[in-house]
Amino acid sequence: MKLRIMRRITQLLTVALIVAIPLLNKNGIDGLSGSFYSLAIGPLWITDPLSGLQAILATLTADTTLLVSISIPVVFAMIFGRVFCGWMCPQNLLSEAFDCLAQKTGLNRIIKMPPTPVPRYSVLVAMLALTLLLGFPLANLISAPGIISVQVSEYIMAGAIGIETALIVVILLLEFFIIRRGWCNYICPVGGFLGIFRTPKTMKVVYLKDGDQCIRCGDCVRACQLGLNPMGGKIYPLCHNCGECIAVCERATGKNKPLIFKF
Repeated sequence: MKLRIMRRITQLLTVALIVAIPLLNKNGIDGLSGSFYSLAIGPLWITDPLSGLQAILATLTADTTLLVSISIPVVFAMIFGRVFCGWMCPQNLLSEAFDCLAQKTGLNRIIKMPPTPVPRYSVLVAMLALTLLLGFPLANLISAPGIISVQVSEYIMAGAIGIETALIVVILLLEFFIIRRGWCNYICPVGGFLGIFRTPKTMKVVYLKDGDQCIRCGDCVRACQLGLNPMGGKIYPLCHNCGECIAVCERATGKNKPLIFKF
């Protein structure tokens, strides 16, 4: 339960950050600026690796500032996995909320597909190829966290939102009525790109077969909105280390819990 509380606090702090940036900027405080495409904390820039790569492909140039700003989230992903998706992404927070609502109403989605990274990486490759060909960062047009952060800023700064917000609405309706967590599982290029940066030492969910008193109740499987089975292994690169499966694994009373995070 502590893990779940920590994640909710992190998600809410991320939402607060998205709101705070334009509020501060509107009042002349510029020490914190930008969006989830590229964020500035004083002199330090942190750039979404996919946005940064697109900038490089579109211009065929790269400066030191851009490379350093990309390297920060890349190193973070290499250590902790796709925790941005599971713990910080505002789109994931919205999708989780709508999924909980759908589950409580007993809604059955029209399409049922096993989770697979193939469609998502196909979208990613196509977007990067077109960016190189056209010289325009196409994947930014469907970067849900970037769109949300920019549109919140636009609303606070100018009292208006753009047509890009329609994509967020479409995603939520798609996931609510058509296919469960369809965006994260099959389309999102941001999460797909972050999933590339894995090493044998990247933090991961591990099922300990010799864990004390694992009764295979299936609570961890039901807790995963992405439809993954933590007990079966092979959950990466789709798993975004949200830790919900670990949080619900409370039936183990021994010292060694069946599900843990491990580097």
